[in-house]
Amino acid sequence: MSPAWLSRQQGNPHLRLLDARERSRYTEGHLPGAIWFDADALNWPRLDGTITLVTAAPFAKLMSRTGIDATTSVIVYDDGDGRRAARVVWALRCYGHQQAALLSGGIAGWIAAGYPLTSAICLPYPRIFVPRLDDHQRATIGWVQCRIADRSLLLLDARPARAYARERLFHARHWPWPTALPAAATELRAILERAGITPDRRIVTYCETGEAAASVYLLLRSLGYPQVRVLDDAWQLAVRRSGG
Repeated sequence: MSPAWLSRQQGNPHLRLLDARERSRYTEGHLPGAIWFDADALNWPRLDGTITLVTAAPFAKLMSRTGIDATTSVIVYDDGDGRRAARVVWALRCYGHQQAALLSGGIAGWIAAGYPLTSAICLPYPRIFVPRLDDHQRATIGWVQCRIADRSLLLLDARPARAYARERLFHARHWPWPTALPAAATELRAILERAGITPDRRIVTYCETGEAAASVYLLLRSLGYPQVRVLDDAWQLAVRRSGG
């Protein structure tokens, strides 16, 4: 969503604006109406060093106290390249809440468009969030292993080159976040297709924290790729057990 669109939504009771930056940055100044959201509360650290999404019960509790229910549209922003905000959006979609999107350009885009910040703290009224797990948004190691012979399956490793060289899944292709950004949608599609990343593939993105993977997921979804998931499992343990 663009800053111009968001500026017209001020006071909309069905819109929840989440600031996914560090709390200290939120306190210094944030978008009017934004609520600080602890993105780290989504994390379930695993023994192999990967981070997966918390289960339904703590997720529902977190969203309920953030003031989100089935009628709420959610816009999320951060101050980096969007990866923290992207994971929040992906997590909401995982639990059945499709009305979630990124603020284009994050807080920097908002400021560049000439809109103000505020230091006024916003506190939400709690609502009741009912999670409905949507398995079309995520994949597990088991899901991947069952489809490893499927030639349409494409694993995209969104980590930096050094991490990719050290260890990776099966025949994963390297597509670090961010790649080819910023670029127009038509140019991005052309770059992706030249790399063999086409809309007919069954794509699974992954990294250690889920943030870069969620960013690639949202990029591909925004370009009309229908079959994209984020790997949400202790995948490094599976690699080490297989000797990969």
